[in-house]
Amino acid sequence: MELEMEEDGGCAPRKYYEYLHSLNDRQREAACSDVTVPLMILAGPGSGKTSTMVGRVLTLLKEGIPPSNILAMTFTTAAAAEMRDRIGAVVGKAVAKEIVISTFHSFCLQLCRNHAEKLGRTSEFIIYGHGQQRRAVIEAERLLEHDKSDDLGDAVKQNHEGIKNSFKDKAKKWLKFVTQAKSSGRTPEEFEKKGDLTGASILRHYNEILVSCNALDYHDFINSSITLLTKFPEVYKECQDTWQAIVVDEFQDTSAMQYFLLKVLASHNHLTIVGDDDQSIFSFNGADISGFDSFRRDFPNHKEIRLNKNYRSTRAIVEAATALIHNNTKRCHHKLVETDNPSGSKITVKECHSEESQCAFVIDKIIETTSSSAEGCNFGKIAVLYRRQVTGKAFQASFRNRKIPFNIHGVAFYRKKVIKAIMAILRTTLPACDDGPWRQALKALLPGDKEEKKKVIDHVEKISLARKCSFISAATDIFSAKVSGTFKRAQITQGRKVLSTLYSLSKFVEREQSVSAVISSAGNMLPQQYLLEKRAVIDNDGGKLLNEDNDIRSVLQFLMDDVSDFLSTHFSSSGEICKTEEKGCASTLKAFIDYISLRETENFRSRKEENKNSITLTTIHQSKGLEWDVVFIVQANDSEIPLLHEYNGTVKEAGNTLEEERRLFYVAMTRARKKLYILHVTVDSHRQLLPPSRFLKEIPIHLLDVQGEGAATKSHEQTTRDISFDRAEGEASIEKVIAEQNETSPYPELMQTCVANDFLKRFEIDDRAVVSHIFHHWAKKQAFQIPKRLLDKIKFVIDERLRGKGYKRKDVLCKLKSLLSDDEALGYAEYVIKWEQIPIDKRSHLMRERQEHFQKKRIENSMGSSEPTPKQISYLRNLGCTITPTSRLHASHLIEKYKSL
Repeated sequence: MELEMEEDGGCAPRKYYEYLHSLNDRQREAACSDVTVPLMILAGPGSGKTSTMVGRVLTLLKEGIPPSNILAMTFTTAAAAEMRDRIGAVVGKAVAKEIVISTFHSFCLQLCRNHAEKLGRTSEFIIYGHGQQRRAVIEAERLLEHDKSDDLGDAVKQNHEGIKNSFKDKAKKWLKFVTQAKSSGRTPEEFEKKGDLTGASILRHYNEILVSCNALDYHDFINSSITLLTKFPEVYKECQDTWQAIVVDEFQDTSAMQYFLLKVLASHNHLTIVGDDDQSIFSFNGADISGFDSFRRDFPNHKEIRLNKNYRSTRAIVEAATALIHNNTKRCHHKLVETDNPSGSKITVKECHSEESQCAFVIDKIIETTSSSAEGCNFGKIAVLYRRQVTGKAFQASFRNRKIPFNIHGVAFYRKKVIKAIMAILRTTLPACDDGPWRQALKALLPGDKEEKKKVIDHVEKISLARKCSFISAATDIFSAKVSGTFKRAQITQGRKVLSTLYSLSKFVEREQSVSAVISSAGNMLPQQYLLEKRAVIDNDGGKLLNEDNDIRSVLQFLMDDVSDFLSTHFSSSGEICKTEEKGCASTLKAFIDYISLRETENFRSRKEENKNSITLTTIHQSKGLEWDVVFIVQANDSEIPLLHEYNGTVKEAGNTLEEERRLFYVAMTRARKKLYILHVTVDSHRQLLPPSRFLKEIPIHLLDVQGEGAATKSHEQTTRDISFDRAEGEASIEKVIAEQNETSPYPELMQTCVANDFLKRFEIDDRAVVSHIFHHWAKKQAFQIPKRLLDKIKFVIDERLRGKGYKRKDVLCKLKSLLSDDEALGYAEYVIKWEQIPIDKRSHLMRERQEHFQKKRIENSMGSSEPTPKQISYLRNLGCTITPTSRLHASHLIEKYKSL
């Protein structure tokens, strides 16, 4: 069957064959594989995965499958948009729009809405976010407590606040329990069979609360879709008839429940999965790496194709990353990655003494790289990756100070308080709105300070619990009364006005067709309207993101632009949402709120256009799927990656944890195209010595350019030499090691600094700046760059100042004059002259190294007299060490020694 004609009249089949010709042999084989045979495509980093997937969809179209019967599943809306654009470039935008390219949650949400009555909901059901889930869990706890007693006695009623606080304290634990149970598809009956009656009751009550509130949470989307497909044959048949071919991206990130859903949907075997088990890094979100083995088992006649050519990174980066990941045992073996790219420069491994020096090194390298015309690299081609968000905070501050533009993935516009307030107000206008939005809206609209609002809302909530009615019913009764024993007349009047305003907005939604007009009205209701006129590009710390200086949109404009994007995307196509004949915009408004709720569950919003020329600061998890010319992996220490267990300072060697951490490091390395830097620090903010990541030892040494004090001069065996650290010899051995390190220091300038300081030490601390200033001031002059001549000039200057009346520090000058004839003064003069002759750029580097040197010495001296930390002792016990360390420094050396064993 021939593909449809493009809008411009071009022949799509011709473009199809041209597109196939642009693929390599493996990619072409995957794209053109028999569409009736299940296909597994193992695509490593930079192997052209998206191009292959587009080719596969084009083949499905060529084989006669209508575009509206093709389902492509992705994990982000950005990936879906990119795929649709690429397909549209070949077959035309009209055909591309008919293909359903959706995230898992978006697809399941639509399926649940279409068959909501079978789930005990209406099609207008609401989606519970984290806060609403937490409140539902608290209510489930309350119902469980109520079940334990047939009647609430007076004593229990009197202790109502204590019980309520207890529920809130346990809510985090039970919310985690409910989330894990739902993500694995477990039911209350399963927990009852295992004897966990409390867990079964909590889960059952939670589910009942969601049904009674006409709501679903995010995990319900998958579970409810499976229920519809397995328990309702008509739904199953409808899906089989509609989705004749399915393509799944990022298969390694699917959970067990998502895989089960795919297996049911693809019982016709027209299934293509694309993924890489070496990039499975989201187990905390339920991702199950065993999905590949399950696919091989459930589809025994499948075809497997491996894309093994890396088009992204240099040969050095590819070889290093491949060597690292080969240490994992739970992976698809025989993956021989190759590349035609040049070798490129070695991977720089930099040891930094502290987190501050780490920031300084990164900034210096960024400026050096972007300033070089030969490099041709701008800020937008550079990224700084870290394991935890807290590490990025230091870089944000440093980049602001140095005026370096940057963007932060993960800063969510819809988490701003003013936007959350508007969204809550909008939710109250929709049918079957639960208590959460009413509570938030009341809190946002009531005048007064935070404490006054809290008292009002707590009282309304207390009345609603006592009467077993909704929050808004209780609020209406309270504020409709003319007098109250709890509130002043003014408070009742204010509450009545707020409710009246909210009801008026609901009426407005029923007759108004414009969603933008409704949102503007909701914004005008807020007492803090001025916040809507502020610029949107302000991060959580109140600091402006420098790369967005040109984006002057206000918060309200930003929100309106999102509304416009939503309407143009979802109402111009024949797909997801259709305008209705009914008056008002309730259905459109609900669709917009659902759209925002789904989008905000992703790791970050794509801000590609706005951040073309800015450094990217992001976690390694959030960097997945992205790439840059230059990448800095910072804080690559054994406490960060692999991330140690927070309780005992260990990482599971035998389990999946260590292998996933290695996969995470692999993902970070493979984000780089041309140059990769890996940095680790020797001392953390608590002055505790930190070892570099164990993963660095798994990279072949010939691929590394190791820089730093210990790393550049000593091998691992030399560093962990066989010293007997028992109690009697420990401190002496430590002093010996420090002395040897001083003798072999790679920084002779630092040793010369120590000699120079001997002269300054003869003065009081407050007087040393005066002495130093005099020497450095005259050493800059060409005529005095001979030590003896410099001392003569300083003596002459001192005599002049002593004869004058205005100089206040004559005592310092007298002492300095008396010491000028000493050999130490001559040595200091020689040092100052040499220092002033060093170029300014190198001088700043030496200053930084000198500060690090002395800071390290101070820390080591302090650690030699400080008690070892519990984390160090716990780590030593896990390494099999029975010696009790006498100090933090002793413990650090023991850790290095036993790790080498």
